[in-house]
Amino acid sequence: MTASMSTPFDRPTSSIPVTVVTSDAVAPQPEDVAVLRLEPALHDHRQDEDCIACATRADIRAMLFNLLQEVRTGARPPFRQVIVDAHRLADPRPIVERLDPHARATGLRDHTVARSYHLTRVI
Repeated sequence: MTASMSTPFDRPTSSIPVTVVTSDAVAPQPEDVAVLRLEPALHDHRQDEDCIACATRADIRAMLFNLLQEVRTGARPPFRQVIVDAHRLADPRPIVERLDPHARATGLRDHTVARSYHLTRVI
């Protein structure tokens, strides 16, 4: 009998840990660790204001949801952990706030992400 690798997708109640890295670039990781590399805004904005083009470059909830979709469609193998490379962002706080389990969920995507992932640490 062949032993199969257990993944968070094997158990519907499991939650995938997310680590946000703010200090240095994340080195390549094994295939079972998904790495999301966030890009800084395209141009300057006033405090607490973003344009849609810049906002989509760091929409962490959309990126995490897309990872789930890629696994479900077979476009990528399952993963056991996510590392968010936020070292290029001037202020990673909005990313961390969007991963807060008490952050306002505004649609099915946000609820799916809230159920599927949990923030484990920010380094």
